[in-house]
Amino acid sequence: MSTDQIAIVIVTGRLSGLTSKALGRETVIKAKVSLIGLVTVLSVALTGCAGGGNQDAAPTQTPTPTVTVPALTPEEAWDSFNQISEASCQASYGGLVEEEISGPNVGKLKIRLTFEQAGENSMVASLPNGEVSVIDWSQLLACESRVFIHQMETEGYEDSLNAPGYSVDWPIQITFDPQTSKFTTSRNNPSISGISRTLVFEVLDGKFSIVEEVEEGRKTKLTYGLPGAAETQIVNDYFESLYGGN
Repeated sequence: MSTDQIAIVIVTGRLSGLTSKALGRETVIKAKVSLIGLVTVLSVALTGCAGGGNQDAAPTQTPTPTVTVPALTPEEAWDSFNQISEASCQASYGGLVEEEISGPNVGKLKIRLTFEQAGENSMVASLPNGEVSVIDWSQLLACESRVFIHQMETEGYEDSLNAPGYSVDWPIQITFDPQTSKFTTSRNNPSISGISRTLVFEVLDGKFSIVEEVEEGRKTKLTYGLPGAAETQIVNDYFESLYGGN
């Protein structure tokens, strides 16, 4: 076993140990979220190790360490998802580009500039055909779920149903698959019968990285931080055309 593989086993073992101790509910949730975020990084590291080394040497049967993500209870899945959702939406304030990477509009962008860059005129959607339209923060996949859950909380669902958010009675269900490290949300619009929306979230560094919109058949990649020059120009040109620079 290489030095890198040994280090990965040690890190994984320490994180697993943290979640098994009586550290308090909030600390356990944070430890599990951190482990979820590390899985992609560790998996890439393991793949790199497996493909490296002297290609002329005879192959050896080196056991590959297993990166294990703990299963989450419904309450832990609810709390973990909400923590990641909050972090993703907050990160979008520092800039965000959401790019459709598969589906009916591959190349579609949702762009959010920072307030310092553009003030209130900071968010647009741009289609591959060049059509641009204004959007608000609730239409960003980084923020959409947080907005929905917040609405349910402020409307008093927990009190009216006499059940916590992770109850099956709520209009949103959150599950976590430890085999894929993905969260899935299934929700029904409480005011429009028959309308459902299913989202599958990949997580990297404690934030949403890829979101699949199941009913629409598309996947979107989320990139946080200041948008590039081309994306920034799309936003600036759109609002320039609306307001003439005023």
